Amino acid sequence: MLRHNREFRLLWMGQTLSSFGSSMSGVALPLVLLASGHPVTAVAAVGTVVAAAGLAARIPAGFVSDRFDERRLLIGCDLVRLAAIGMVAVWSAFGPLPLWPAMGAVVVSAGAVEVFKPSQYRLIRRVVSPEQIASAVSLNQARTYGAEIAGPAAAGLLLGLRPALPFALDALTFLVSAVCIAAAVPARRTGPAAREAAPAARTGPEPGFWHRFTVGWRHLAADPFLRRSTLYFCGLTLVFTAFGSALVLGVGRERGGAQMVGWAVSTAALAGLLGSLAAPALQRRLPTRVLVSLGPAAATLLLLTAWLTGSNLAFVAGFSAMCLLVPVINATVSTVMATSVPEEIYGRVATANDFSVQLLQPFGPLAAGLLVSRSLPTAAVVLAVGLGVLALLAVTLPTPTPVPPRPEPAWSQP
Repeated sequence: MLRHNREFRLLWMGQTLSSFGSSMSGVALPLVLLASGHPVTAVAAVGTVVAAAGLAARIPAGFVSDRFDERRLLIGCDLVRLAAIGMVAVWSAFGPLPLWPAMGAVVVSAGAVEVFKPSQYRLIRRVVSPEQIASAVSLNQARTYGAEIAGPAAAGLLLGLRPALPFALDALTFLVSAVCIAAAVPARRTGPAAREAAPAARTGPEPGFWHRFTVGWRHLAADPFLRRSTLYFCGLTLVFTAFGSALVLGVGRERGGAQMVGWAVSTAALAGLLGSLAAPALQRRLPTRVLVSLGPAAATLLLLTAWLTGSNLAFVAGFSAMCLLVPVINATVSTVMATSVPEEIYGRVATANDFSVQLLQPFGPLAAGLLVSRSLPTAAVVLAVGLGVLALLAVTLPTPTPVPPRPEPAWSQP
C-alpha cells in the first residue's frame, strides 16, 4: 500500500504543498499586477508569455531530465522557483510590482516546471513498485485538483492582508518540497546518462546528439499505442478547450447564464478530484479502451441532447462529465506510459507527447467563438461530432506492451 511507502508519502506531501502555493501565486500575480497600475492587456500578455515559454522549454527539458539524476534536478528546480517567486514576494512587499521582473520570474518558473514534470515521474518509478504506479499517478492528479480548489480562496484571503503573502508562502512551499525530496530518496551512484550510454559502450560508439535529442519523437512514432493515443489526446485537448470556452461564451451570455457558468466552473475542480480518486479502481475493472472512450462518449450523448432540446443544462452536464472523466483518461494513459516506456528515454518521450498533444490547444477558444457566433446548438452538435470521433478512435487503440524493468549497471557515473 502506498500509505506505507515512506518515500512516496514524503514526495506527495511536499508536492501537495508546492501545488497549493503555485495555485495561490497563479491567482495572486495578475491581481497584484493590476493593483500596481499595469493595463489589462499587459497583464494578459504575461499569461501568453508563460505558456509560450513552457512550450519552448518542453522538449529540451525532456532531454535534460533523461541525462541527469532526477533527484538533483527536482531539488534544483524547487530552489530555482523558490528564488524566482521569492523575488516577486520581496518586490511586492516594498511597493508596486513592476511588469518585467514579474514576467521574468514566471518565465524562469515555467522552464523549471517543464524540467520538474518528467523528472518527477522518473523518481516515482524509482520509489513505487509497478503495480502501484496507477495509484501513484491518480494521487498526484488528485493533489493538483485539491490545490485548485483551496489555493484561489487562500490567495484572496492573503491578498487582503498583504500583497506579498501569497508569494512568500509559495516560496516557502518550494523549500519544503526540496527538503522532502532530499529526505525521501538517497542519491544514487549511477545517473541516467551513464545508463543510456551503457549499451553503446558494449555495441559501438554512443549515438550523436541529434539522435539522442529526438529519440522521444521516434519512440512515439514507432510505438503503435503511443502513436494513436498522442493523436487522440491532441484532438481531445482541442475539443475540450473549445468546449470550456463555448460554455463561457454561449451559456454565459444568456439570461441566468452567468450563475450556471459559475456553478459549472466551480464544480470542475471537484469533479476532477473525484475522477482522479476513482481512477485506480476503474483501471482495475475496465479495459483501457473503455476507460479512454468513456468521457467523449458520455459528453457526446449529452451534447446531442443539448442540440435536440436546446437545454443549457445538458450542455453544462456534458462539460461536467468531461471534467469528471478526463482525469481518469489521463491517469490511464500516464500509467501505460510509466510502465511501457524505457526508463532511460522516459523524459524525452513524455515531453514529446506533451508538446504534440498541446499543439492545437490555442485554436480551441477561437473555434468556440466561431461556433457560438452561429448559435449554441451549432456549437453543441459540432462538439458532439468531434467527441464522437474521438470515442471511436479510443476503442481502436492497440494494446500496450509493458517493458520489463532494466537492471541497474554495476559501475558508477564519473
